[in-house]
Amino acid sequence: MGSRVSRSSGRAHPRPRGPPGTAAGRGSADSARRTVLVRHHQPTSGCVHPRDPRPSNAVRILFVNPGGDAAGGAERSLELLVRGLVDRGHDAAFMSLTAGTAAAAFGAAGATVLADGFDTGLAGSDRHASSARFALNAASMTGAVVRMARGVSAMAANYNADIVHSNGLRSHALTPYLARRWPVVWSLRERPANGTARAIIAATSRSTSAIAATSNFAAQSVSHCRRPVYVVDDPIEPMQFVGRAQARSALGLPLDRRVVVMLAHLHPTKGHDVAVEAWAQLPHPRPLLVLAGGDLYGEASVVYRRELGALITRHNLADDVWLVGLVPEVSTLLSASDLLIHPASYPEGFGRTIAEAQTAGIPVIATNLGGVRELIADGDSGLLFEPSDPSALARLVGEVFSQQALAERLSIGGRRT
Repeated sequence: MGSRVSRSSGRAHPRPRGPPGTAAGRGSADSARRTVLVRHHQPTSGCVHPRDPRPSNAVRILFVNPGGDAAGGAERSLELLVRGLVDRGHDAAFMSLTAGTAAAAFGAAGATVLADGFDTGLAGSDRHASSARFALNAASMTGAVVRMARGVSAMAANYNADIVHSNGLRSHALTPYLARRWPVVWSLRERPANGTARAIIAATSRSTSAIAATSNFAAQSVSHCRRPVYVVDDPIEPMQFVGRAQARSALGLPLDRRVVVMLAHLHPTKGHDVAVEAWAQLPHPRPLLVLAGGDLYGEASVVYRRELGALITRHNLADDVWLVGLVPEVSTLLSASDLLIHPASYPEGFGRTIAEAQTAGIPVIATNLGGVRELIADGDSGLLFEPSDPSALARLVGEVFSQQALAERLSIGGRRT
């Protein structure tokens, strides 16, 4: 099945004792509420699906991606898009501004990898920074933007691209330069929190040919760009869910406890600390909280991981809150869980893990922010609470586990959304 979860100490958890359970999985690929927006072949052993013949209107698309981690939500969505376009006979090339695992993943998806780590000085920009700090960083990076735009332009020319696709803020900033020669299409996945970043998005969006936003919330930041803006949900790949007992045994999770999962890479804006504070307020016996997420944000993630570990120790929650790192088997982890929480303090454009949990029929509790409000009808397809309020989160967790009818209603409503 894959790797077992382990806490930040690196110590593996013992397998639960007793006979394995037989609980049926709570979802299937057939019941997914969101299907992949593009076809994604998954050949079985001994069976090869031929690629569609190259259509007469086939195009060559250069995908420019800021991040380098294949586990990022933006990268996972983009990979599905690339697979679908390649399956349809189009040509795709990929370049990452940050070196990492994404290049190999996109190569496996059928793209020609032109660069793995092409950043010439924009890596220090943090979209979560305050407006003043972001403005200072942006002003110092003007030369880097020009150098990077020239480099990307040269690669697009050598590849003979018909279209350039941008997948994030750092690559969006290159648009005015690239648009002199190629149509530039954006995937817009969020509405930047600080004013300087919003101003950059508003200005550079005017040079695009089209924008695909993941939510109405994200689309608001380009409402005056005078370019076509389409609201398109992020694609969610069909997942193969397994029985709860099988999933927990595979991951080393206990069979005899309720399990709550938070799937988010480590950054202060994700709200892991709010979850820990909420768990400190829950009465015994507490459900097990599994904080699953990697160090996608570099040093900020490393520092935050240490802070979370100290917070867990301070509240004596080592047995109730497991900080497990990245768990690649998302479908297995969701199959093992009874509830998903999403306590982010930063307004996200979509909320991919929420959509995945709803697909599995897992109740969701999330903050009342951003694009999440377009996924959750409070009380029907999930529960919402105000950000940075651990008491409210603790209360809602208690309600879900004490009211079976509520949990069932949220499960059904989530699948229907």
